Amino acid sequence: MVLLGLRFTLFKNFPKRAKTFTERVHQGIYHGKGYMYGHVSTFSEKKTKRVWKPNVVKKKYYSQILEQTMRFEFSTHALRCIDKAGGFDNYIMNTKDKWLHSRTAIELKKLMLEVLKCKEQGMPMSQIRKEVFPQPKVSKHVHIPKTYTTRFYFDWRGPRKQVVYC
Repeated sequence: MVLLGLRFTLFKNFPKRAKTFTERVHQGIYHGKGYMYGHVSTFSEKKTKRVWKPNVVKKKYYSQILEQTMRFEFSTHALRCIDKAGGFDNYIMNTKDKWLHSRTAIELKKLMLEVLKCKEQGMPMSQIRKEVFPQPKVSKHVHIPKTYTTRFYFDWRGPRKQVVYC
């Protein structure tokens, strides 16, 4: 527990099972940052629960390995770490999965490793995009219109059949 001035108290030491990361953390690159929980104390020492959210910005980075611009939500701590690592690609490749933490960043790291292996074999980038990059999902929902052959048909609704005229 850390006192932040007179009014704010921050709980830092949570057991591992109590530490929660929202789904939003897995969609961006936050470098292990997440929600922090604590309480605000009033003058009468009543305590009100409080949540501190990470400082997040949307930013585009160009990946030289993937040869395309990537847009993610980054925490400001992650932006400083990217500058310190010497660029976006160096940050993703050299940072441990423990600190990347988000599923998006870990999948991006795996994709970059596959692309580097293909580039070492001498494959052109157009062929790499077809083989390695994930394909867009195709919708399985297809509208099939009903065809009616007779003048009326039986439609099952509840405990009895009802005749519907066309």
